[in-house]
Amino acid sequence: MTRYGGSPVKNQVLKDYLIFLVPAFVIPLGLYLTNEATSPTTLFKLGLLFPLFLLAMKGLAGFFPPENLRDRSVARIAEYAILQGLVFAAFMSMFGDFMQPELQSSFLSMLRRFAFAAVPVSAFHFLSALNAQKKLRGS
Repeated sequence: MTRYGGSPVKNQVLKDYLIFLVPAFVIPLGLYLTNEATSPTTLFKLGLLFPLFLLAMKGLAGFFPPENLRDRSVARIAEYAILQGLVFAAFMSMFGDFMQPELQSSFLSMLRRFAFAAVPVSAFHFLSALNAQKKLRGS
């Protein structure tokens, strides 16, 4: 039991929901307060993007549990890093389109932005995971 009589499970559920719900309300509210011309539809869609992004990233971890990192092959580390980069790039592409709907970009420029978001994030996650695996195997 916790100090205030709530169970640890209930507190964890509350934390889990707050992680997803706070950005869903705070970010659209902040955008509305800074730019009242933003349509309610756009604000609603932006509010949905952040929880979806967090769920996608958390969902990927279910397929690549951190406790398996020590024995994971380089190919599986690369796969996870690439998927993380792709999820991030998809989020950034969607977010950018919502923030600047008046800029109708061509398919090639959108693909270029997607790649510029995916490649560095994937590389960062790959190198970070290799470093963490090296530390795990060394100890």
